[in-house]
Amino acid sequence: LRLLFNPDQVALDESIAWQTAFWYWSKKVNTVPSVKMGYFGVSTNAINGALECSGPKRDAAQNRFRIYKNVLIAFNVNETPIEYGCYN
Repeated sequence: LRLLFNPDQVALDESIAWQTAFWYWSKKVNTVPSVKMGYFGVSTNAINGALECSGPKRDAAQNRFRIYKNVLIAFNVNETPIEYGCYN
């Protein structure tokens, strides 16, 4: 309830920021079946779809996928990322 009166707390309090992110992921992203199947673009669409998947910032979504692939390599994760679900 205190967030309703001071929404800046999400940006100013690390604990609240994590709780907010976890809530959003749990309620708005992780509930989409294709996200659980590993479709990176589907998660991008669930989070920023109006801007990045079907909007003016498609290049941001494509760049995020490139970064994701580099992170997998950096952490030596033997996984083939699936780009599908946002702009394709």
